[in-house]
Amino acid sequence: MCVSPVGSSTLAGGVNGGLGETMKRAGKVLVALWFVAGAGGAAAAEPPPVSASQLTGNTLSAVAFVPRPAGMPGANGPNGGELLRVMLQAYLGAGGEALVRAWDPSRDAYTAPAERRWSLTGSTFCVGVPLVGPQPICADIHIWGPRIAGVGAKPYAMLDGDLQPGNAIGASR
Repeated sequence: MCVSPVGSSTLAGGVNGGLGETMKRAGKVLVALWFVAGAGGAAAAEPPPVSASQLTGNTLSAVAFVPRPAGMPGANGPNGGELLRVMLQAYLGAGGEALVRAWDPSRDAYTAPAERRWSLTGSTFCVGVPLVGPQPICADIHIWGPRIAGVGAKPYAMLDGDLQPGNAIGASR
């Protein structure tokens, strides 16, 4: 009777053969999980389209970053530059009417609520603000529950905030 010593090629081949089968099974499981995650991730990556009904009757509280206009304090040179941070609240009424206030850093207070317009075309949301800077602020938005966020390209804008039911600004409409 012939017995292979521990560490011999016969025993090592048998162990490696078992290890190889285990690795093949693990590989198949990983590939299957990758396909499931990929398919589920693709479906979850695209939120549903935005509708005006998700915005109407809500107060948007957000921060937006827009190009700082030329000649405005803090701008880089005569052609503007840098980004201006705009903190705003806007009650988004029916028919594109909005009651908007924005934080004025020079006064360290919100501006008085002012009537402005808002619109939604496809997923592009625009709102006027009662401050110097690009008007209106527009961004291609997505809404997840109370969260709203988006970016725009002409001019550049970034918007990030939340939506709360009703008029949280306090002035009556």
